[in-house]
Amino acid sequence: MTNNQWDDNKLENLLHSMPKIEDNRTKEQILDRLKQDQRLKKRRRINPRKWMPVIVAAAALLLLGLIVPSMLNSHDGAMEKSGAPRSLQEDRAFDAKTEKTEEAETFDASATKESTAIIFAAVDSHVLLADEVVDYIPLQVGLVESANVIPITFLIPDSRVQADFPAGNPTSVELYNKYAEEIPEEELGFEDYHPYKGTLYEENGILRHQIPAEHKYDLSSAANEVYYNSMRDTFSEFEKLLLVDEKGNQTSFESIGKSDAEEWKKTFPYYKYTMPSGKVYLAPYAPAAAVDTVDAGLMEMKNVNGNIVASLIPENVDYDVSLEDDIAVITFKEQLDVNAFEQNVINQMIEGFMLTARSYGKQVRLENVVQESFDNYDLSTALPMPIGSNPTLFTQ
Repeated sequence: MTNNQWDDNKLENLLHSMPKIEDNRTKEQILDRLKQDQRLKKRRRINPRKWMPVIVAAAALLLLGLIVPSMLNSHDGAMEKSGAPRSLQEDRAFDAKTEKTEEAETFDASATKESTAIIFAAVDSHVLLADEVVDYIPLQVGLVESANVIPITFLIPDSRVQADFPAGNPTSVELYNKYAEEIPEEELGFEDYHPYKGTLYEENGILRHQIPAEHKYDLSSAANEVYYNSMRDTFSEFEKLLLVDEKGNQTSFESIGKSDAEEWKKTFPYYKYTMPSGKVYLAPYAPAAAVDTVDAGLMEMKNVNGNIVASLIPENVDYDVSLEDDIAVITFKEQLDVNAFEQNVINQMIEGFMLTARSYGKQVRLENVVQESFDNYDLSTALPMPIGSNPTLFTQ
């Protein structure tokens, strides 16, 4: 048929030309003929009892297939009506109900801050605020990836800190010395850099690093820069760092020739840093121009020095910066509609402003914005000052 072109008329004519089949036998004759057919006489009868279990099982499976989906749909509907949680917001929910709780519970984005856990919204946040910490002690550490330093704030269960420090109120140096060995650097995609070689301790308000003879912190200028940047992001509250030898005497990196961090308190704007895995962090990065003031740092966030980081400022968004006491006021040149952008993009920009201003000891306030709020932020007033960046639950 595939090689012949047949149309409806030809097919109809062919069917009409075929002889008609007729059977003039009576019903009795047909019945007698069937009774005489040996094939029908040899056919075995089916025992209904033999097949009954199979039929029952099939019926049961069919019934389950109809009932289970209905039950699941009803359960989901009840969950929605009751406001029950349905999904876990990764990296944003830290459960702190009881010490015995071993698995993080799921929370809906509408959960309130009064809950005994750190509740985060649907967008990925990169800052840790003071009122978000419940039953956790923050420890910020500068982790290293491809010679770049990313400040990560680990949340250590308060119950464990109390057990390890019964006297209470451990310093950041004490927390670091206790937990740095357990930081899952490689699991998070970072290099195995911590803890530092030697001994870290505080004396007269000065951070001191007793460096052993064998170390690689002065192997090159790049290695030395990583060392100081990681120290700065880990112990940002200290004004000075001193290097000492095994006898406690002041020393220096021989190849570098510096006895302390001469530019220890450098302040950099924050940018978007993307890990090889695709995970996004906000991190400080040295700009091309000097940024000694908060307004210079916030303005420099528009620019990018090299291709390691990306700007947190969306295209076609511009602003000016002014100062009002301890608040840096960011005024957008064209009214900003936060709903016109992808929500994570806006959130990264806002939190980048907050982190950059924090490094100068300032808060920020946004002006000329359509909305008065965004996510959990009240845009009608100064935004809170973060106590850490890139919060991550500390796991053993």
